[in-house]
Amino acid sequence: MDKAIPAFYACYLLRSTVRHQSLYVGSTPVPIRRLRQHNGEAKGGAVRTSKDSLRPWEMTCLVTGFPSKIAALQFEWAWQNSHTTRHITAEARLTQAKSTTRFSPKSGKVRKRPARPRMCLTDRLANLHLLLRSSSFERWPLKVTFYADDVHRMWLRWTRQHLETLRPGITVAVDAPPKSEAKDTVSRIRALDVGYSALKPQIEKSRGLIENSEWLNCAICHGGLPSSGAATLVCTTEGCNAATHIECLSSAFLHAEGDVDAMVPTSGSCPSCNIELQWVDLAKELSLRTRGTKELELLFKEPRKHKKGQNEVDPDVDAESSADEDKMAGVLPEDDGWHELPESSADEAEPVRIRSDPSPPTKVSKFRQAATAAPYSEPIIEDSDWDDAEIIA
Repeated sequence: MDKAIPAFYACYLLRSTVRHQSLYVGSTPVPIRRLRQHNGEAKGGAVRTSKDSLRPWEMTCLVTGFPSKIAALQFEWAWQNSHTTRHITAEARLTQAKSTTRFSPKSGKVRKRPARPRMCLTDRLANLHLLLRSSSFERWPLKVTFYADDVHRMWLRWTRQHLETLRPGITVAVDAPPKSEAKDTVSRIRALDVGYSALKPQIEKSRGLIENSEWLNCAICHGGLPSSGAATLVCTTEGCNAATHIECLSSAFLHAEGDVDAMVPTSGSCPSCNIELQWVDLAKELSLRTRGTKELELLFKEPRKHKKGQNEVDPDVDAESSADEDKMAGVLPEDDGWHELPESSADEAEPVRIRSDPSPPTKVSKFRQAATAAPYSEPIIEDSDWDDAEIIA
């Protein structure tokens, strides 16, 4: 793994403001941009949310705190396919998969596959509760934020009816404005920090500590630390300069937790200042400092100064800063020369082929096309890697 841990990644639950029974589960590193895509205000988006009769869509809740992009995609797929996922036991499943038989006219074979059951909002929230209690995700510092008050009330109604509670460490918050201020929800989602700006002070502190010290000792084993800062964790508390080997601090945290089967800790106290530290924050800062060369350049890039007396925002400067934020979040620009595929399952959409030859197309016979096929560049799909998210009609 030669890339930095993504600054932000979230799973979300969309709801049509026109037809509340229509729901969509997805994931993204930039929620506000993804919402604009679903509503047709920007390029991209999912085919299943492209109907004008269902727009606009609203984000009712976000699940954040995933330690990596892969972790978010795993959670997204499990939320979409709660009737078949192995993260929920067969006894605890609220909806059971019904097998359907499909006949292929080309091969003549009959294939049985599970069909997705219809799920309402209560089912989606109940399955979210089951996943948060699953042992597969119990060590992730997840946070659920509701942006719709009625959806949060439905969540509370479900949790009060069941004795099972969420494990310590999972935060549930409400950030829902009154109905008269529905537009304020978009501004609240836009205010989310999806970049590395929160880690900038910690990066500066770690760099200064490592570069200005002739010799660094581990605060646990008191052995020497690499001069390059590799595999070195620095306390995130302001005023504390404790540095440790990643193996030493991991062992200390796991020993304090008392979980002998765990491989990665969740949190622990600093050996110097005794302040509670989150392991994901320490690991993210280390990966950004040692592997995020491009991200660090953008993070410490000086903003362009406006001329005196210029009241209006320069559109070029605004576009440049927006592009920088997308790069820091690991998102491709909207108009970068790539052609986008529709977000649908492989058996519902024909694969889109893209010619890499810029010359204008000419009419060629079918036999000649089969003999000399033009090379194709690899298409790319933005944001979510799971394309078969379901809308409940």
